[in-house]
Amino acid sequence: MLAKDELKQSLFADIDAHREEYIRIAAHLFEHPETANEETESAAYLTAILKENGFEVECPYCGLATGFKATKKNGEGPRIAYMAEYDALPGLGHACGHNWIAATSLGAGITLAKALSEYPGEVTIFGTPAEETGDGKPVMVDAGAFDGYDAALEFHGHNRTCLKPDMIGIGGIDIHFCGKAAHAGALPYEGVNALDAVVLFYNAVGVLRQQIREGARIHGIIVEGGQAPNIIPDSCTIRIEIRYPEMTYWEELLGKVVRCAEGAALATGCEMEWHHFEPTCASVKHNRKLVDLLAEILADYPQFAEEGGPLGGGSSDVGNVSQVVPTLHPMMKITEVEEGPHTAAFCDSMMGAYSQDRAIEVIKIFTEIGLRLLADPELAKSLRE
Repeated sequence: MLAKDELKQSLFADIDAHREEYIRIAAHLFEHPETANEETESAAYLTAILKENGFEVECPYCGLATGFKATKKNGEGPRIAYMAEYDALPGLGHACGHNWIAATSLGAGITLAKALSEYPGEVTIFGTPAEETGDGKPVMVDAGAFDGYDAALEFHGHNRTCLKPDMIGIGGIDIHFCGKAAHAGALPYEGVNALDAVVLFYNAVGVLRQQIREGARIHGIIVEGGQAPNIIPDSCTIRIEIRYPEMTYWEELLGKVVRCAEGAALATGCEMEWHHFEPTCASVKHNRKLVDLLAEILADYPQFAEEGGPLGGGSSDVGNVSQVVPTLHPMMKITEVEEGPHTAAFCDSMMGAYSQDRAIEVIKIFTEIGLRLLADPELAKSLRE
């Protein structure tokens, strides 16, 4: 058996030898952007590469047409999962850098799998579509896809590094009020105004905001507000999203919002119903030992030094994974532009030389994290503590 440090250097040399291949993966996705749940070509492209590298591939996966699971295994040992995202933003392409999330997860997974000749265990790469809409990982988590894994690993590109970004829970509901139409000029008293219910509800939420915890957010839009100004609206819908870092209080906030809607319906005489229009993405729980391990490794990579205060306010469906599996999800600097993700400038920089160099280093960093876990089953088991 090779010594761990000797094996690490061998794996790093392998990454350098395949540098251009990993860059081509990112470039291909960048040049062929596909939005959430439409990543048909991207999934086919990525799974073909994984099959060529000897992975056992399932696609579609968990009922997701563009989701996949690719696995290599050698006996019983630590089970390491890498998460690959590859959906783009409508109109902006890969302005969130998901092309690099896919390329680095494939690069690290393919490389680490070569260490299975020395250590028992399992390396899996999950293709997780539709991160931007939260329609991927929550479905997989609910189906038990991540059950039994010791660690789930993924990086996200940014214009600065933050090892524990504050990524809060988010979920949204549509609230529909049903009233009775009437002529607004001749017989308004015959109507039951669904728009009045929306207005009362919106104002009630505005009052509620005074009594919610710091960091909580409630925001929304009127999706349907009536058909014509001379008709009392009989059907109106408002869409609301709720954000908070801790999911128990998130559920409490949801109950308060629903009661605001019930009160508005009662006050106006409308009927009310509501439903989730999107999956609920839980807040991200950063595993302390994985973060400490990453920080230790990053001592050799000063270009990823943390700068400024913590990053916060965003959300991701990786939070659902972090609720069931020890998870690592840092933001890491892969661009020198001042603008962050979801901007045209960030997108334009994604295939530049700086991003390419940093991404190859990310592959090495995440390969080393996986190698340490494979080589030390007790460390892998201890992550759940």
